[in-house]
Amino acid sequence: MKVATKFALAFVASGLLSVVVYSSVAASREVDQLETTVAEDLASLGRTLSTSILAVWERDGEARALELVAVHDRDDAIDVRWTWLDVDNNHSFSPRGGVSVIPSLLRGEQRTWVGVTSDGKRHVYAYVPLLRPGMRPAALEFSRPLIKESQVFWSEVREQLLMSTIVAAFAATVALVLTSWIVSRPLARVAEQARRIGKGELAYKLPVTGSDEVAALIEEQNAMCDALMAARTRAEEEASKRLTALEQLRHADRLRTVGTLSSGIAHELGTPLNVIAMRAKMIATGEVDATEAPENAKIIVSQTERVTKIVRQLLDFARRRTPKRAEADLGELAERTSQLLSALAKKSRVDVKVALEGRVKLRIDVTQIEQAITNLVINGIHAMPDGGQLLIKVREDDAAPERAPELIRRCAIVEVADTGTGISPENLERIFEPFFTTKGVGIGTGLGLSVTHGIVEDHGGWMTAESTVGVGTRFQLYLPVEA
Repeated sequence: MKVATKFALAFVASGLLSVVVYSSVAASREVDQLETTVAEDLASLGRTLSTSILAVWERDGEARALELVAVHDRDDAIDVRWTWLDVDNNHSFSPRGGVSVIPSLLRGEQRTWVGVTSDGKRHVYAYVPLLRPGMRPAALEFSRPLIKESQVFWSEVREQLLMSTIVAAFAATVALVLTSWIVSRPLARVAEQARRIGKGELAYKLPVTGSDEVAALIEEQNAMCDALMAARTRAEEEASKRLTALEQLRHADRLRTVGTLSSGIAHELGTPLNVIAMRAKMIATGEVDATEAPENAKIIVSQTERVTKIVRQLLDFARRRTPKRAEADLGELAERTSQLLSALAKKSRVDVKVALEGRVKLRIDVTQIEQAITNLVINGIHAMPDGGQLLIKVREDDAAPERAPELIRRCAIVEVADTGTGISPENLERIFEPFFTTKGVGIGTGLGLSVTHGIVEDHGGWMTAESTVGVGTRFQLYLPVEA
């Protein structure tokens, strides 16, 4: 319900309540006033008639005066009687107001009185004395029945309500129109601005007109837009700086990994380079005849492609790229990572195996996920100084993070398990902290697991780690599969 309608209804309700109270009071006052008015009318009539009747009585006698009273008594609305003031209550000409009114009448005073007849009806009585020296004291009695109080009351209430309702309806209509113009329309514009703010349209502002509460609200909302725009600009700048720093950190981590791989790759390149040099020397010195030269050339080309492949893998891993997600096969990515690290694994006497439980495809940033898996495999190799076994397992299953077990989702899971020295419980709680490492000086920077953890969270996933000292460690990456 709109504000204008609420205001109009409240106005009408309060108006009607006031009308009811006022009508009740006015009706009660009207009931009281009615008795007084009727009594005054009867007294006024009595004064008028008493003069003529008294004159007839003095001139023509009592009988003629009584006849004149009977003539005026023909009106059905008003009863006119001749009463004697010197008789008891049982006399037919005694005042119906009782002996209590006689003393006042004998002093020449007029009296009014309200009584109830035997049939339960209320009457107003007015007495006008007829006093002359040497004549019997008498008085004219005028009476008139009163309308029932309830009838007068409700008649007055209906009349007051009718008139007041008409006035209230007109006032409510005017109030509705004015409220709609003064309150509802400005508030509708404020609501529209709020909806735009909710959609991120912070440049839209309302003109401030007037100095009322609505104008103050618009002014504050415009100021809020300015503050939100400034905050959004700062947040975008901070986010840009954070992304830049994060990318630099991840690139630095890749370069560190390249440094770690260098010694193994140098050994890996040594064999094909020796073969190339030896075959080229044999051709150059003529140690092989013309028929064997093509075969030696093929061997040189084969070994050159092998060297090129190794160098390209290393360069591809180290090269800075713009983050970009695309559909990829997680199993193939694990195989490629295993091949990249094969030289380092051989040098450390570690047997790396990949186990694929079906094809697992999802949209990921291939470079970042490759870096995450690489960091885990290198950590596993470093955890086995005396050699051992490392298993990379890729599968798809339903899973939920420990902090929200009710949020079960379909996830691609990469598990990296080693048979190394393990991690103590107190260190296991801190392994994802930046720059935390248990490796010796010059071996680790403490960034690998932190970078891996950030990459997985950027993909909407999470990581878990389990370790037993002397048995080994198992990391699991959970990456939600998009529908």
